[in-house]
Amino acid sequence: MKNHEKNMILVPTDLTPVVECALNHAVEIARLLNRKIILLHVLTKKKYEEEIRMKLEQQTSKISEDTGLDVSYRIEEGSIFTTISKVAEEVNAEFIIMGIHGKKGLQYIVGSYAYKVITSSKVPVLVVKKKHVHKGYKNIVLPIDFTLESTQKIRYAIKFAKYFDATICIIGFLSTTSSVWKIKKEVIMKKVTEYIKQAGVDVTAEIIIQPGAVIHDVVLDYAEKIKADMIMIVAEIGDLFKDVFSKNSAEQIVDKSDFPVLNIIPDPAKDDVYSSKHVIFKPFIDPMGLIRKDDN
Repeated sequence: MKNHEKNMILVPTDLTPVVECALNHAVEIARLLNRKIILLHVLTKKKYEEEIRMKLEQQTSKISEDTGLDVSYRIEEGSIFTTISKVAEEVNAEFIIMGIHGKKGLQYIVGSYAYKVITSSKVPVLVVKKKHVHKGYKNIVLPIDFTLESTQKIRYAIKFAKYFDATICIIGFLSTTSSVWKIKKEVIMKKVTEYIKQAGVDVTAEIIIQPGAVIHDVVLDYAEKIKADMIMIVAEIGDLFKDVFSKNSAEQIVDKSDFPVLNIIPDPAKDDVYSSKHVIFKPFIDPMGLIRKDDN
């Protein structure tokens, strides 16, 4: 039965030490936002189910006793690529928090490839490598581009910034010194900044012009410079979305970042930025008519 209250944080676990990082973040966020935590183990070998169940019962009981939070668990059979997303939908999870093996890059995460798990999800996925050492996420790095998917990213950034009383740190990247493109980017940055301010959120903005650079390195360098607490990106699924981040760039950010990375999967069926409901986004997402729209 689907839970209709969006108050759940889902934490996939393979019962290895890396999950402790994800749980550490989940506990801090659950405390701040008054959320419940669900640990999910995707079962690959039936014969170990009872052993896994005992470990999960012990773990959830200890977390509940230590923190006073509502912590439960689920064991499901299947592939992590479909099961995590399915359970997240069933429990109406607000987001998923996953620990990643930093030393092994994207080779292993809860038993398999991280990026495929991320892009199979319909809710935001926060990927972490290190334990949470503070409360909240005070500086959220938000790269801005020319695409429609940025609409959802901006709204999620505002939502999370309000959760944590954070500042959104917008970064605009240009690999060309063309003054024309710089002006176009400045128009977009100004409109986005104004919109975020109107939403009651603190915001900073910077355009970085670096010919020959690649976007993931620029974003990571900027996050390091400002001591970011989170990077927010739009993950790309195949050829469906054309964001500033190609699949490779998004993977590189998740793989290389020591900062938590919140991955947003845009859903055009839910969020038509050209509808009257979201008409405010049209002028700053495509102020110069850069994006091709299908003929009506």
